Amino acid sequence: MSIIALDERSPPILLKSMFRSFLIALSVFVVVALVVLIPRDFTVSVTPQYWIVPDGSLNWQAYGENIRGYVHSAIEHRTLGVTRYGEPAEPVVWAAFKISLPVILGALLAGFVLGIPKGMLDYALSRTRFALLGGGTTWLMQALPDFFLLLLARWYVIHYQGSHIRFFAQTGWESFVIPTVLASIYPIFYVARVTSSSIAGQEGLMYVKTARAKGMPESIVFGRHIMSNSLARVFTHIMPLGVYILSSLLLIEYLRNVPGASYRAFQAIDYNKVTASGGNVEPGVLIGTAFCFMLLVLVFQAVGYLARRRVSAR
Repeated sequence: MSIIALDERSPPILLKSMFRSFLIALSVFVVVALVVLIPRDFTVSVTPQYWIVPDGSLNWQAYGENIRGYVHSAIEHRTLGVTRYGEPAEPVVWAAFKISLPVILGALLAGFVLGIPKGMLDYALSRTRFALLGGGTTWLMQALPDFFLLLLARWYVIHYQGSHIRFFAQTGWESFVIPTVLASIYPIFYVARVTSSSIAGQEGLMYVKTARAKGMPESIVFGRHIMSNSLARVFTHIMPLGVYILSSLLLIEYLRNVPGASYRAFQAIDYNKVTASGGNVEPGVLIGTAFCFMLLVLVFQAVGYLARRRVSAR
């Protein structure tokens, strides 16, 4: 899902856009639920070359029974089902989501709090001979693969800071700070690039020229006009930033062996190398996690719409 480019000066248009986003998110959620309920009963054969080959044909009758049975159970018992350990799925999903939510929001906040000053510095240095230290470093950090940075950070902490920092801690300050720092690396430099380009886009506009022609101090022109409009444009990018953080969450939680929402959902798939998904799939955990992420994405979308409406009004 992406931010829809509409003129959102009036509340009815904003509500219409939000309703459209809700329908898209609901459609994606339904598709995820249908994929989760696909039967996992595979027959496996061994070739003369000793290759293990699963029979991937879909039993449509069993698939329909899975869907009807799950919907009937959800309506009658008002539950998403149970886990492989016999626990209700809802508290398991909520417990995992509570681990991931502070990291998601913390990384998003760090991206804006640290990325905006970095973008202002990049713009200031872009007109000097030190431009490489500004925009150059931002470009470099965005070009590096995120998994490489995560592996590098893990290697450094374990080998050089292992006696001071507990990388795999699930309690204490490390349980929040370490994953938040890892998740905020790319958002910081993404926001920096957007901030720098937004400031550059304000230069030369008529209202900036008019303010300077009236003799306003440069600090007021920059703070009250240029940065005010630039920040509104920066906050319209909260949607792609939030989605990126959600997509990188699984790798962070997997590397730290933390049962957050993404890692718990991955465990619920019961992945194996032969059939990709085994017989211990937990549909309730997967559907519940997808629902939580859908609501979070809608919140990101709403904030992005409000920021875009402010930009349009200006």
